[in-house]
Amino acid sequence: MSSLDPLLPLKKAKHALLLGRRRASRTGIAIRDAVYSRYDTLTPYHFDVDRHRSRIGELPRMYFLHRDPPASSATGAEPSEAPHTLFLLWTGDNDVPANRLSGIESLRAANPGLDVALVTPDALPGLVVHGHPLHPAYDHLSFVHRSDYLRAYLMHHHGGAYADIKPVDLHFENAIRRLNSDPDAWIIGYREISSSRVGGRDARLGPELRRRYRSLVGASAFACRPGTPFTGEWLREIERRLSYYEEDLALHPGDAFGTNPGYPIHWIEIGMDIMYPLELKHLDHVRYDDSLRPRWTGHR
Repeated sequence: MSSLDPLLPLKKAKHALLLGRRRASRTGIAIRDAVYSRYDTLTPYHFDVDRHRSRIGELPRMYFLHRDPPASSATGAEPSEAPHTLFLLWTGDNDVPANRLSGIESLRAANPGLDVALVTPDALPGLVVHGHPLHPAYDHLSFVHRSDYLRAYLMHHHGGAYADIKPVDLHFENAIRRLNSDPDAWIIGYREISSSRVGGRDARLGPELRRRYRSLVGASAFACRPGTPFTGEWLREIERRLSYYEEDLALHPGDAFGTNPGYPIHWIEIGMDIMYPLELKHLDHVRYDDSLRPRWTGHR
C-alpha cells in the first residue's frame, strides 16, 4: 500500500484558496452588477460621442459610433416589419451534433407559427441578396465569427428572429408581434444578465457598456426589423473590420473557434464589440423581453 502523498495538505490548501477566490469573485461581480443596475435605473442614458474622446480629443482606434448610418438605412421611412422567421445558424461543413439537433427540434417545437430556417453552408446562397454579396473574407472566418457576421447580415437584409442553437423552448412569436406593433422599436430581446458579459475592451467605451449592461439586449436570442439604421451600421462596421483584416485572414484562416495561431480577430471583435455599443447609441429603439433569455450550458 502506497504511503500518503506528503504534498496532500498543500494541495488541499491550494484548492480551498482557489474556491475561496472564485466565491469572492462571484460575490464581487454580484455587488458590482447591483450597483450598475441601480445606476442605470436612476440615471437616464444619453448618447454623446464626445464623452469617449481622450484628453487630446481623439476617439479610440476602433471607434465607429460617430459614423452616420448607411444611406439605405437613413431614408426616414417607417422601417419594415420583421417577418415571422427564426434563423438558426450552422456555419461549418461538419455534421450537426446530436445535442445541437436537439436544440433545433426544441426551437421548432416551441415556435410552430414561425418559419424556422436552419442556415447551413448549402442553404446560405439562397439568402444572399442581389447587390450585397457576402464579404470576400467570409470563408476565412472561424465558424463562430461566421455566425457573428451572418446574424448582422440576415437581420439587416431579411429581419426576423435569431437564436443560438441550444436545447431550449424559447417562444419568439409574441416578441415579433410586440416589435411590429411599435413603429419605434428596432430590436427586442432579453436584458443582459451581468456586466461581465458585455465585453467593451476599450478603456473609455468599456466602462460605459458595463455600467449600462441592463440596458443591453443579449446576443444569443433577439428579433430585429430589417433595414434600420441599427442593422445597417452593425453590418457595415463588421464589413469594415473584415476589410481591415482581409489579408491576414487569407494567410491565417480560422478554425472552428478561431483559436489557431495567426488568426487575427479577437473572440468578440465582430460580435459584442459592435452590437452592444450600437444598442446604446440607438437605445430609444431597443425593447426587452426576458422570456427570450436562454440557458448557456448543455449545448456542446
